[in-house]
Amino acid sequence: MRTDSEPPKGTVARVMAVFRAVVEAGEDVGVAAVTEAVGLPRPTVHRLLDLLAKEDMVEYVPETRRWRPTAECQRLGALLAARRDLVRLARPVLAEVVRRSQEACLLGVYLPNRREMIYAAEHSSPNPLSYRIELNAPVPVNWGASGRSILAFLTDEEIDAVLAERAPAPGTGEKPPAAQVLRRELELVREQGYAFSRGQKIPGSRGIAAPILGADGIAVGSLTLTIPEMRFREDAKEQLAEMVMSGARELSSTLGHRVTG
Repeated sequence: MRTDSEPPKGTVARVMAVFRAVVEAGEDVGVAAVTEAVGLPRPTVHRLLDLLAKEDMVEYVPETRRWRPTAECQRLGALLAARRDLVRLARPVLAEVVRRSQEACLLGVYLPNRREMIYAAEHSSPNPLSYRIELNAPVPVNWGASGRSILAFLTDEEIDAVLAERAPAPGTGEKPPAAQVLRRELELVREQGYAFSRGQKIPGSRGIAAPILGADGIAVGSLTLTIPEMRFREDAKEQLAEMVMSGARELSSTLGHRVTG
């Protein structure tokens, strides 16, 4: 229920007030209760509920003449909750990947509103030579295994937008390759299930990363092994990649992703 006497102003504010009233009711709710909660005229509430219904956020139950959140609304809520808990869920997975590989493992999280990513968590390598990674600092997704493993599993529209921005390599300042070249690399990432890079974000490093996928199959982040060049062995790449992909699959499954086919 609203605690202030002023009704919300502006279309967006009114839509959100009605939506919030339906979600926070805790049970199917009638128009009268929503009207009281938001302090708007009943015809306005009807119109806003219809708008929300067209977007599949609320639905009308004819038998009770009440409104409730849709399955799609609940799916989005579960997705947001899962992303918020991703760091907590990932910590034991990071630790297991490090135990098996003896190399540092990073959790990357995609930021859709910025079309960038951050490293949200790290489990350090037990080896003395390693890298210092700045957490929670936005970096491009068109560079490095950590970014390209995410980029390969975004929507076509999102990929187009990222490629159009042409951000330089954080580690070297190198200009990005032509879009068609990078698209071919992304196809390879999708085929093999992981990305590999050489010093694009951290000079002198090798990166092996696999995407963390949400229930809809779209990447929400990545798991990345960061290995000093002097310690990297080409003949161990596939084995290390499988370790990363195994951890990423475990987290993807936790987020509701199911492999089909």
